[in-house]
Amino acid sequence: MRKFISLSLTTLLLASCAMTPAYERPDISTPASWSSVKNSDDSSSAVIAYNWWSAFKSDELNALMDKALEQNTDIRAGVQRIAQARASLKIAGADLLPSVSGSGNASRSKTNPSSGKSSYSTALGVGVSASYELDLFGANRAGVSAAEASYQGSLYDQEALRLSLMGDVASSYFTLVNLRERLQIADNNLKNAREVLRIIQSRVNEGAESDLELSQQKSAVASSEATRAGLIEQIQNAENALAVLLGQTPQSLKITRSKLDGLNIPDISTGQPSDLLKRRPDLRSAEADLLAANADIGAARAAFYPSITLGLSDSLSLAGFGDPSSTILSLASSISAPIFQGGRLEGGLEQATARQLELAETYRGLVLTSFQEVEDAMAAIRSAQAQEKARKTAMIQARKAYKLSKSLYEAGSIDYQTLLDTQDTQLSAEDSYAQARLARLNAAVMLYRVLGGGWA
Repeated sequence: MRKFISLSLTTLLLASCAMTPAYERPDISTPASWSSVKNSDDSSSAVIAYNWWSAFKSDELNALMDKALEQNTDIRAGVQRIAQARASLKIAGADLLPSVSGSGNASRSKTNPSSGKSSYSTALGVGVSASYELDLFGANRAGVSAAEASYQGSLYDQEALRLSLMGDVASSYFTLVNLRERLQIADNNLKNAREVLRIIQSRVNEGAESDLELSQQKSAVASSEATRAGLIEQIQNAENALAVLLGQTPQSLKITRSKLDGLNIPDISTGQPSDLLKRRPDLRSAEADLLAANADIGAARAAFYPSITLGLSDSLSLAGFGDPSSTILSLASSISAPIFQGGRLEGGLEQATARQLELAETYRGLVLTSFQEVEDAMAAIRSAQAQEKARKTAMIQARKAYKLSKSLYEAGSIDYQTLLDTQDTQLSAEDSYAQARLARLNAAVMLYRVLGGGWA
């Protein structure tokens, strides 16, 4: 008999272990290196600092990041989501432990016999009960595993949110500074346009130019003023957006930098493609969801088997103060087994299995997308570097051309249209160079983001 019981318990234990499938990360073909990396040494290892934004060497940006991490409302909300997941894990873990409860009662009665003399009686009772579900088939343990995976997923989600926020703050800051720089360019262009207008007005007064040239230049001045007004609006919108990221009002935002020149653009090591599976918090979160779904299959399988609950209760009754008491101790057990559920259990298992397969495909898709994002970000950096270099050369030459054409126009050596063309070319070249500088900074930010920042 003992051997039979021991064998039965061993069988039950093995059955409980087999309910939850052994987890295996979805099979994904991972490239050995990035297609754009020529030197294998460049991708062999990559250590990105947790505060990766400090590589841009801007004290103002560093201060903004600290403020965003402290005050951003999404970050604060994420902290509470973690607290909820932690509480859910605590609730799930309670099913693995016995539950104990106590009770008490008291009563007092009065008796009026025919003799007319009343009598009183008091009854007191206290009780303690305990129950414990034997988790023979691992249903409760599977619930704990799912809750633990969900809790870990909430931590990864918070890191993904943090990484996204830091990227948004950096890009918003660079955009705001770039708009201020472009406003300076527009102001200089407006100043030049007004100076040319003064020259043309003087030549018209002398009869050397017609009213046509004067009207054209007045139109150019008005266009410059409109461009300036549009940039001012964009600056205000950028300030408002940055303030929201920092968790403050636009009125309290103070940004001193007005040019992107002077900011460092770091060289970023990309590491191996396989590193992304550990470095990107969004991928870790997706895998945590997959682990939770895997545990849910175990719970769905365990639902087909009986559940056994042990109960113990102890009560003490007193007929009155000082009267003899009685104690009742009882031990009970109950078993509940599904007999006919109308397909509910089968449907639950099919649903859990399909959910796990869905999340496996979702994870594969996210990994492939992450590879694409890194390749795209590296391509954007190469393009931004080439464009910035070319735009800088174009700006230098456009400035020279405008300066020369202005002198030639004042000397009467060229017509007004040539001067107007060089003036427009200079504005376009200066504005394009400023935006090329912004594109290069934002490309670096994007590469940091798609590599997972310095989280891992």
